[in-house]
Amino acid sequence: MTAVVYVAIIAVATSYIFVVWGEPLSLRTALLFLFPVQIIAVLFCAAMVMRCASWRSVGFGRLQWSGMLWFLPSWVILAVMAAGIAGALTAQDIAGLGIIGIAVLLLTTLLIAFGEEVVFRGILLRGAMTRLTVPFAMFVSAFSFGLFHLVNRLAGQGATETSQQVLFAFLVGFFLAPIALRVGNLWPLIIWHWLWNIAVILGQVAAVLHPFALIGMAIQAVISIWLWTDMIRKARAD
Repeated sequence: MTAVVYVAIIAVATSYIFVVWGEPLSLRTALLFLFPVQIIAVLFCAAMVMRCASWRSVGFGRLQWSGMLWFLPSWVILAVMAAGIAGALTAQDIAGLGIIGIAVLLLTTLLIAFGEEVVFRGILLRGAMTRLTVPFAMFVSAFSFGLFHLVNRLAGQGATETSQQVLFAFLVGFFLAPIALRVGNLWPLIIWHWLWNIAVILGQVAAVLHPFALIGMAIQAVISIWLWTDMIRKARAD
């Protein structure tokens, strides 16, 4: 139920901002409109966690450093991407955002990352694990995360671009679900997700499509297959 309400908040707000409002929005304006929406969505999730569960039970347990080794390649790829994007950004690009735009970019993307990780790799994944096998619960988490990105269609995004984003989100969810269980704490995923969102947005500002994004996806796919195979084997053994 928490996941459904979270998605509804984002979907309704996105529809209003980008469709009902009707005017083309700059990046800074769009982020300014999305900022209070994300605050409401995150506060709702936090209230539900504190009322119905606990932060530990939804994924904020003890950090398993051995699990971070599986996550390390993604951090390396992100660092390389960030360096490339930083080199492509011009003073005019930064000035176009302004201090307020940069601040809202940092805060809004952080709220997005926190909310999505808590909902999809926290509440939904852990909740599904109480009723389903671990592999199936991870699939539910990844599939739901992919479908969630259909809300971008409400922002006026094209059908083809939205479909690609849904597929990419599913693949990211496919990778992050076992990572969340291996690491034992959602904060590394939240921080990575946050920085990834910033990199994607600034890459668009700088008109850069970094080739390391595709390399990162390939590496994540290999790691995902290995982790999923291990999880399925353990589930069968149990």
